Amino acid sequence: MTTTDRRYETLVCGGTVVTETGASILTIAITDGRIVGILDDTSLHPAAKEIIDATGLIIVPGAIDAHTHFTGSNPFPREEVSEGTKGAARGGVTTYLEMPHSNPPATTLAGFLAKRELLSNHSAVDFGLWAGLTGANLDEIPALVDAGAAGFKAFLCSPDPGGDAPDPSGLPRLKDGDLLKAMRVIARYDCVIGIHAENHDLLQSAGQRQRRDDRHDARAHALAGPEIAEIEAVNRVVLLAQEAGVRAHIVHLSSARAAADVQHRERGARVSIETCPQYLLLTEDDLAEIGPFARCGPPLRSVGTVEELWAALKQGLIDTLASDHCPYLVQDKERGRSSIWEAGMGLTGIETAVPLFFSACRARGVGLVQFARMTATNPAKVFGLYGRKGAISVGFDADLVFYDPDQDWTVQGRTFLGHGKWSAFEGRQCQGKVVRTILRGKTIFEDGQHRQMIDTGREVLRTSPGSVVQDPESGNHDCQPS
Repeated sequence: MTTTDRRYETLVCGGTVVTETGASILTIAITDGRIVGILDDTSLHPAAKEIIDATGLIIVPGAIDAHTHFTGSNPFPREEVSEGTKGAARGGVTTYLEMPHSNPPATTLAGFLAKRELLSNHSAVDFGLWAGLTGANLDEIPALVDAGAAGFKAFLCSPDPGGDAPDPSGLPRLKDGDLLKAMRVIARYDCVIGIHAENHDLLQSAGQRQRRDDRHDARAHALAGPEIAEIEAVNRVVLLAQEAGVRAHIVHLSSARAAADVQHRERGARVSIETCPQYLLLTEDDLAEIGPFARCGPPLRSVGTVEELWAALKQGLIDTLASDHCPYLVQDKERGRSSIWEAGMGLTGIETAVPLFFSACRARGVGLVQFARMTATNPAKVFGLYGRKGAISVGFDADLVFYDPDQDWTVQGRTFLGHGKWSAFEGRQCQGKVVRTILRGKTIFEDGQHRQMIDTGREVLRTSPGSVVQDPESGNHDCQPS
């Protein structure tokens, strides 16, 4: 392996390093926040100002969580960004992409720039920004692209029967004609459209049926979000994306049957798929037991559907993992005790999503390379960050996460940073804990404590589009040192 210099600021030695092609004991050389060398661990180490002994640890690229809502589900956005993004570092996330939800939402250049200022001043890790689509703001797209939008978010459904935005921070349902128009404009810039894909009319019909039957229990929420609504909408998105020639990203997919519809990739559609830990680790039985703290959209599915989703993941049909982090206050979820319809829609996850997935991959035999691909490399490629983010490779930012594969831990929502001190995974025991997080060459989390950097998190801008890695064969390494 090659290096560019014989003196470095930092050397990370002795750990099992997960690159895009495998996992082995290597030494990572860092200078000026970048990876400048990867050496065989048996080679003679040159001098360095700092040497980090990572013996017995697994080192993966810092996760890129492309689906967060720090500013859309909490009345204290400044404090939530400041403290919640410290929680991101604790959870192995070094970059996040914030959704456009806020008051006002990032659907105009002014709204986008206001959100950028908020995150620039208070984020503890690096970030990017989604813009939002309303159907009436197509003329804003060029300016939002120029301003650095990582992608454009659209909803095919709304809690409002007429399709209006559900609240001042939200987005309305985009009708098919408006969706296709937006796709065609976004395609000109080779940018990404991210889509919440559920059929509006099917959701409204199913939800109204539950209310007519006077159902207020948690399981009614699952019945109000039938899987067919997701399957139909994903199929429609794939066909429209193919027609428009746009790069589409399906967010928080819960259905393996819907994932199978993305076989249209072979006919020219450019579609990537994201899922979340809740759809891999929780079921509608958990929803019935946990109640409002497990209410999310799409809803949790059956045990069989969860197993099908794992099978799709192992086949390489799922490209990325994200948290869909929604830090509601406890009281916003508690309101659903008497009626599930009153609970805030969404789960906390920025501190737990990636470590939970690490533990689950280990238990299910999913390899380290595929783990890193789904949490870092593919998100970087989908959103044009690859080359700087998403891999342990020379020239990339030194964003590194260290796991102790033998350390057990238990999810405890009361310990979370930020205001959302609760978890649908409360009490779950996991194996493999984040013990250090490095952002651009500097340790920002170690031994349970966040370290304040001199500068705050920086915005990362899309550079060039990429294509996700779909070959699952290189992910054979188990989630433990080889």
